[in-house]
Amino acid sequence: MKVKQGVCRWSGILLLLVLTSCSISAPYRAFSFLIISDTHVRLPDYPDDANYNNQLNIDNLESAVTRINLQYPHAAFVLVTGDLVGCLFSDNADDYLVGQENPAEEFKSIMDGLNIPYYVALGNHDYQKGYNQVDREGIMTDNILNIEAVWKKVLGIDPYYSFVHEGVRFIVLNSNRGTVRSELCPFCTGSFDDLQIEWLEEEMEKTEPCLLFFHHPLFTDNKTYLWAGFSSFLVEEGDAFYLSAQTYKDKIKAIFVGHGHSWVSDTLYQTIPVYETGPIGDRAGSGENIHVITVYPDDNLYQVSIGNDAASYKALEFELNP
Repeated sequence: MKVKQGVCRWSGILLLLVLTSCSISAPYRAFSFLIISDTHVRLPDYPDDANYNNQLNIDNLESAVTRINLQYPHAAFVLVTGDLVGCLFSDNADDYLVGQENPAEEFKSIMDGLNIPYYVALGNHDYQKGYNQVDREGIMTDNILNIEAVWKKVLGIDPYYSFVHEGVRFIVLNSNRGTVRSELCPFCTGSFDDLQIEWLEEEMEKTEPCLLFFHHPLFTDNKTYLWAGFSSFLVEEGDAFYLSAQTYKDKIKAIFVGHGHSWVSDTLYQTIPVYETGPIGDRAGSGENIHVITVYPDDNLYQVSIGNDAASYKALEFELNP
């Protein structure tokens, strides 16, 4: 994939991406979709409220939903790149949908206010079963299958999945299932399990061009980038994902992540654009932080923009595929 003019000015708000080798066949309709990230829904007066502004996170997400309904009524859907909640307070699915207040169902209640569909990727906070007030950190579940059963019950989602819209394959991955997933922040590193990588490569063999979505940022081409507060926030160097991405770099048209609470863009293997979406909740959170992606399938063109006039990518200028 190349930037239309061959040079990407990452400090700008708008970026046009041309698909140079694409299996999209006419006729497909142009469409747009939206990305939000790190909503961190937390409940007022819960244990984590001592260290966060839990009501503000709820207000920000409600504001984003209202804004999407008003300003982007024709968008096809919204995709959330992880950290839906600040933490859960139980990893037992029997505690959910029984009339008991909890962050997962609060997230769903707010998002159900959208007039368009939504999809989600899971983040590291979505695997936390409680909150340690002394450490000021969530408590990671001992059994990821238990947490995934919670999200299956509340949202009806699998840990990772894909769908096709207007000839484009959207692949929603899970960067919390590998061997390092249990580490606490600031060492909350991302990694992928082998079965998921095998599944991803099967998806890549299908005919459609692919867009990837998951929570943790990557070690990208420009090593001076700070995608997050610590390099340990990224997908672990040497993770099997990197080899898969390199193998299928011409099939992956863009990757969208969250986790770092920043607006960042770079490339992977001088080919794949990678974007981080600014947060809705917690540090630097705002209901204005929305990524807007417009797809013109018949023209093999993607348009990426930040829907927050006050935001811009933290990035440098360099040539793509010089």
